[in-house]
Amino acid sequence: MIMWNKQWNKRLTIRTLYAVLFILSVLFTVPPGIFGVAAAYGAQDTGDSRPDAPNANIQPQTGVATPPQKLVDEGIAQYKEENYEEALELFKRAKAELPGTSVLYYYIGMTYKQLGDLPNAESGLKDALNYVPPVLDAYDELINVLYNEEKNGEALKWIDKAEKDNIKPAVISYLKGLVLLKLDDNAGAIKAFTRAKELDKNLTQSVDVRLSVAYAKEHQFKESQSILDTIIATQPNSEAASFAREFQKTVAKGMEIYKEWQFAVGVTYKFDDNVILLPDGGISGVDITNKSDSAIMGNFRIDYRPNLGSDWFVNSQYNFSTVDYFKIDSHNMMVHTISISPGYNFKATSFSLPLSYNYVLLKDKQYLGLFSAKPTVNWVFSPNNVLQGYLGYERRNMFGIIYDPNENRTGNRYLGSLGYIYTFLEGKGMFNLKYELSQDETDGKNWKNTGNQFNVGLVFPITDKVYTVVSGEALLQDYNNVHTIFGKKRSDESYTGNVSFVWKASNNIDVTVQYSHNTTDSDIYIYQYKRNVYSTGVEYRF
Repeated sequence: MIMWNKQWNKRLTIRTLYAVLFILSVLFTVPPGIFGVAAAYGAQDTGDSRPDAPNANIQPQTGVATPPQKLVDEGIAQYKEENYEEALELFKRAKAELPGTSVLYYYIGMTYKQLGDLPNAESGLKDALNYVPPVLDAYDELINVLYNEEKNGEALKWIDKAEKDNIKPAVISYLKGLVLLKLDDNAGAIKAFTRAKELDKNLTQSVDVRLSVAYAKEHQFKESQSILDTIIATQPNSEAASFAREFQKTVAKGMEIYKEWQFAVGVTYKFDDNVILLPDGGISGVDITNKSDSAIMGNFRIDYRPNLGSDWFVNSQYNFSTVDYFKIDSHNMMVHTISISPGYNFKATSFSLPLSYNYVLLKDKQYLGLFSAKPTVNWVFSPNNVLQGYLGYERRNMFGIIYDPNENRTGNRYLGSLGYIYTFLEGKGMFNLKYELSQDETDGKNWKNTGNQFNVGLVFPITDKVYTVVSGEALLQDYNNVHTIFGKKRSDESYTGNVSFVWKASNNIDVTVQYSHNTTDSDIYIYQYKRNVYSTGVEYRF
């Protein structure tokens, strides 16, 4: 009996030992998602630290670690050593074994970002913010990734969330400025950059560089120049100063282009081989010996463009020009033109309302008054590509005595146009196409017509100081009524070609040489002719 008891006690002791060992083995192999969850999130922080910064608050776990958590810890260590491929492999293995945590997704997103894989970086950082509790350091990193992916609308949504939660106000405001600047909301960018600098003086250098760009895009060139001068004076040997010195050239050009007041004077010599538009064979019964002549053309122009920022704009101009022929003084002209074009720039489109009035004197006598209004829309549908369209109205008044009412050209003209513009070589070159449909409702029945006009043009730089302009025009006019003198309906086809070379002798002086040819065919003989015009001139702007 005693022997049995001793043997039984021995068996109980061995079984108890096995049970204890089994329980311990289970406890120490449970995934950290059950017992280690507090430790997995305990490293998170709402401050302005980053994982790769010296004072980063998201640290590997200490103490006894489970195998999956150990993979995370080793991955973080590799990340901090900038061994991103090795870190990513460890994080992927941990993700396969470990229940999803925001810390793990944060490091996955950051590793992809360092490797330049922005789509996967975006996915990881979003998970880091969507899991509970979120890693708040992921806000600015995600916004930066979206900014570089050109997902600016989505970036603004995350900026709004960060602002509501008061996450890193200075950094988020700086990123907001970058996004708004890319969206051409220059006024909003200026406000955001200024706030970022006020909240954190350490951001001043980075902010000032972008702030100068925002002011320049808003056409506030004096403010931009002031910031650039400060950068150069306070940090003369920095990269920011190098950028500032280069950008000063752009600002100087902008100040010249967008001066509120600009004046120009010019003089041109031209030779016209058919001043009076005489048909090739002349006119039967009419003896005309002189149809060609030379002329001096003068020009004076005033431009006024008040600085209303980058959204609203107004361009106004007064132009006075003269043509004085050496012999055929019956065609001497003086033209006064006043124009104003208010408008507004949207994100990808602009709307303007060009208005103008021309007052023409022929041999010092009133000849013509012409009012024009052309509401215009420009749409930039992709970089360097613009569609342009307008609807127009013109009112023409012919002065002087009208001997035949059927020849009276006074009347209204209605028109519509659609065009395409392509710019290249950083805006130095341009190609354009345009079609215009018009209906001319004159008081005299001989001049009522429907017109179809086609234009093509090219501006091409040859050197930094010389460029050429080539253009062509075809105007097809079908007259509505039977001509009261010639007894048939009139139909004209007019073709014009121009080529010119412009030499920018200085920032203020242009020298131009031009040739123009026109051929007009008509089924009424008197209206058909050919014409060649040669000219050279100089213009000075100040």
